[in-house]
Amino acid sequence: MIKIVQKLLYALLTILVALSLLFFIIRLSPGDPVETILGQKASFDDITKLRSQLGLNLPILTQYKIYLKGLIKGDLGKSIFSGKSISVLLKERMGPTMVLASLSVSISAFLGMFLGIIAGYKKNKNVDKVARLISLLALSFPIFSLAPLMVLLFSIKLNLFPVSEWGDVKHIFLPVLTLIIPLSAVIMRVTRNKYLEEAYSPWVVVCRSKGLSEYAILLRVLKICLPTILNVVSIQLSVVIAGTMITETIFDIPGMGALLFDGIQNRDYPIVQGVIAYSTSMYMFIYFIIDFINEKIDPRTQN
Repeated sequence: MIKIVQKLLYALLTILVALSLLFFIIRLSPGDPVETILGQKASFDDITKLRSQLGLNLPILTQYKIYLKGLIKGDLGKSIFSGKSISVLLKERMGPTMVLASLSVSISAFLGMFLGIIAGYKKNKNVDKVARLISLLALSFPIFSLAPLMVLLFSIKLNLFPVSEWGDVKHIFLPVLTLIIPLSAVIMRVTRNKYLEEAYSPWVVVCRSKGLSEYAILLRVLKICLPTILNVVSIQLSVVIAGTMITETIFDIPGMGALLFDGIQNRDYPIVQGVIAYSTSMYMFIYFIIDFINEKIDPRTQN
């Protein structure tokens, strides 16, 4: 119980530090949302008046204290441009992001584990060589370059899937495929290496000498590999969340990625802070759950 509380406190501290750094970085970076709203021809009086209304004329430490008080109450503020509550905007946009992230992680985990076990079982054979080559190619393309290639091939050349639409299964295919390719490649390589590490260990030889079937041995090896695989998935979660937002922007999906891009472009501080706050919290929550599951299934932590 004490360990769980410590990890929760660590997660909350991590979120607080990340949001605090973001708060100061975004305000100290070049650009002014007031000038963006009013335009370059706005008078000095109009700019001063709007800055006062938005609270941007206050010292930065005072703004930070106000932000922290709102954060503790669960109030993420309102958009500078639209005046809408950030919580409402997130609720409107989180649906597509959650669909893309959950589908890409679950499919990648299953596919990567399956291919990794097959490649490890068929070590140095054609299946293993092909799987390693494909995974290497998959890791050679970052998401921001892979997504345009998907659009060019499947939408423009082959005309199989639409772009800049949302609401149907065919609209999900390309964005999810873009996210699956690099993530499943990472999981596949880790699974293969961990499988080979365990499959040729002394305890496997003992199990075979006792007459255990290959299927039973495979299940035991997989159980030992699972904590390592889950750790990789948890580490890759930040990449998935960032990749989802990049993918949404490229495919013009109305998710949190598009909302974040608009917020950055318009210097809308509350939107940027709100999206990062939600993303960081979601990452830490899932990481905490995976870490908890790992402790339960990892044989090394069991008496």
